[in-house]
Amino acid sequence: MTTTRMEGSCLPSYHTLSTLALSEPEDHVRELTDWVEHASAVTGGPGAQHHWDTAYKWLRLAQGLRTVTFDMSYDDGGMCSAGLDFDAVWTGMMEEWQQHHVRLGYLRAALEGFVRLLYPDAAEPGLAVESAEQQLRHDAGAWPVHAHAVADHLRTHAPDGVPGGGTSVAAAVTQAIALHEMAVRGCASIPEPDSDEDGKVFPTGHAEVCAVKEASTVLLLGIQLLMAAAVKEDRVGVFDDKYLLDGMWIPDASGGSRWVDGEMPYGEYLAVLHLQPGEPPEL
Repeated sequence: MTTTRMEGSCLPSYHTLSTLALSEPEDHVRELTDWVEHASAVTGGPGAQHHWDTAYKWLRLAQGLRTVTFDMSYDDGGMCSAGLDFDAVWTGMMEEWQQHHVRLGYLRAALEGFVRLLYPDAAEPGLAVESAEQQLRHDAGAWPVHAHAVADHLRTHAPDGVPGGGTSVAAAVTQAIALHEMAVRGCASIPEPDSDEDGKVFPTGHAEVCAVKEASTVLLLGIQLLMAAAVKEDRVGVFDDKYLLDGMWIPDASGGSRWVDGEMPYGEYLAVLHLQPGEPPEL
């Protein structure tokens, strides 16, 4: 029996753009963590900075996550080669799937930490993000690029019984947290490899991986909206400017993109920090 690696078919278009493409969660969280490191809570009750620092550390954990190691082999002394191939493919699948689940849990903790600090009266994170969306509805420059598209794509992965849906980031945040809860409570189905009649083992679970990845992106975008609204209200202060060492593409006023390779205010960078830098224009 042989193993065959297959690429998943689920690849949203905003990941494949030549410019303004959305970064993978591991790159996205790195840039958001850098942003939070250069910001600070400037209003709030006693201990506000401590709560800010705690939420920041959860982001740092998500940023520091690199690999999750599994060994799904079941060695009973008599395993056939077919079983060994199956377990080898399953090991790789679980490492990828669980890495995204672990990151999702860290990001949920960070989001809920910032909600407790910035929206202490919100009954749940989705309501806090909804308030931020309402506040920013007339400020297009503060909206993270692709936020509605990501929310809409996550809706296509919603299992039966999972609340949330639509193109609002708030609804997608509710869905992302529900997906995390399903895993925590043992209700999420665990994907297994598939074998065909020719004796080949194929990895599966592409939709499940995509759902968890996009859920992580949704929580990151939710944090960005919370921060954008808080900056607008002067409840969060951002210091210095972001120096784009290697440059990146950002949206321009005409709906296209322009290349920036200098400094830009951290407040403006909040809406584009999750984009892939892209290749510089030809001189």
